[in-house]
Amino acid sequence: MSSFSSSYNIHTLINEVTQLLADRGIEVDVTADPARKVQRSQGASNLLSGLGVTPTLAPEQGGVDLDGHLAYTARIHGD
Repeated sequence: MSSFSSSYNIHTLINEVTQLLADRGIEVDVTADPARKVQRSQGASNLLSGLGVTPTLAPEQGGVDLDGHLAYTARIHGD
């Protein structure tokens, strides 16, 4: 077993699986319902983790702090 840790974006996985199912003639329901979005994200994350791959997010989806904690500081300290 390698000590190298693989990672993969969960939303990329969701999009690829959605396309694979559509290519196989399976109709998928990708609704905008927030609960379903969370369920898809958790499922993709669990699958990747189960395969020994670190699930990741794109920076703009919360994976990286792009604003230097400005939003946090404003919420917590009112600055």
